[in-house]
Amino acid sequence: MNRPRSFRFRLAAITVATSGFVLIAFGAVSGWILYRDRLRAIDAELRDFGCRVAGRAGRNVNGSQIRLSLSDRIGEERAERRFICLIDRSGLILYRDANWPAAIRPERYLPGAQLMDPQPNVQDLRPRDEGRQPPVRPQYQPRYFLVREDGAHARVAAFGNTEVIVVIGADLRPMDADLRALGVSFAAALPGALVVIALGALLVSRKALAPIDALSARMENLSARGLDQRIEIERADSEFRRIIRAFNAMMERLERSFHQANRFTADASHELRTPLAVMQGTLERAVVSPSSGPEAQQAFSELLDEVVRQRRVLDGLLLLSRADAGQLPVRREDVAFSEMLESLLDDAELHAEPRGIAIRREIQSGIRLPADPVLLRRAVENLLSNAVKHNREGGWIECRLSRDEAQVELVVTNSGDPIPVAEREAVFQRFYRGGRATAQAPEGVGLGLALAREIVLAHGGTLTLEDWVANEPGTSFRLRLPVTIF
Repeated sequence: MNRPRSFRFRLAAITVATSGFVLIAFGAVSGWILYRDRLRAIDAELRDFGCRVAGRAGRNVNGSQIRLSLSDRIGEERAERRFICLIDRSGLILYRDANWPAAIRPERYLPGAQLMDPQPNVQDLRPRDEGRQPPVRPQYQPRYFLVREDGAHARVAAFGNTEVIVVIGADLRPMDADLRALGVSFAAALPGALVVIALGALLVSRKALAPIDALSARMENLSARGLDQRIEIERADSEFRRIIRAFNAMMERLERSFHQANRFTADASHELRTPLAVMQGTLERAVVSPSSGPEAQQAFSELLDEVVRQRRVLDGLLLLSRADAGQLPVRREDVAFSEMLESLLDDAELHAEPRGIAIRREIQSGIRLPADPVLLRRAVENLLSNAVKHNREGGWIECRLSRDEAQVELVVTNSGDPIPVAEREAVFQRFYRGGRATAQAPEGVGLGLALAREIVLAHGGTLTLEDWVANEPGTSFRLRLPVTIF
């Protein structure tokens, strides 16, 4: 079984690898830049001296004097790492000092074939009278060579005029030794630097992942009694606030769902227990005193009513559970909604008439829409039933149906007591029944509005509780359904 990898150590390893690559690349580039700078400095030194010599030297040049002049200009120590050779244009070596490396053949290095124009202002190598200075000679373009032969490593520059060629070289082995020593020092310091970087990366990752550790600890300690836990977000870094905010929102939804599930289970058990108890009592009485006639018919009628009530509760719970799972079946047909509403209002009048409740209609005719006729009928029936149950004696119900290009709107208003502000968000919860609802309709179970909203949502619509602003108090629900299928 593979052990889980540690993100901290992986982050530290990535940091060390990246830093090591950057440091090595930095060292290599720095060494190359330093090498090129040192080489340009040597080229400038060779060019300054070589152009002076080539501007005055002829076939009778004195090489020893040129050597002494070089020592005077750059110093004895540096002059020891320089070497000079003077060659006639015919290839005859006029002078070669003792420092010249045996592995380097000076006749192989020639200046360019193009004369320099304009000529540089060449001064004499040593003080003399103005009248005794030789004339300035035309010079050819100098050329520079990097030589590695038989252990020798040198920078060679070739200068010349029409009579002689001046070849001056600089031994690069001391420079190589300096750069090599610098590289060794850098390589020796690199492991220590990487260790420090690794420790720093571990410390930084530990501090950076502290919110994740807190989140993990909270999640590990989750239980049914600890759903109220939240992570403080005010002092969290901005990168982690989104995660913490999502976790807190998840915990809030989980806590709300858990409490709702507990309440749902308790309410469902209570609502299902009541009809079962009634049925059990009726059957026990029938067993103790068996009879036939009106008493038995009355008992069976009561049993049938309770069975119908229980089945209605179970059907509602089944639809709600399917809605929660996103599997509420919606079989759309072309529904004549105006005619359906007229029929439902006729049925509602049968229940409203004994209580003296008047039903007012304002229905636009000919409204049709794609919907599931069974589910839509049940949703509207629940709204109308709710309007009758929670109304006052001698009150009224107003039903308005209209349509525009995008949607159908149904508004059901009743003259019952307005729903308190504290209960407005809870009226669509399952099994929720406020004090007013319980007093006015004790036979209800609190599933009607919840089921109606789920049905409307499954059709792509909305069902909302509206603010009542008319002179006469009451309760108003607004149902909107799209007229096209998206």
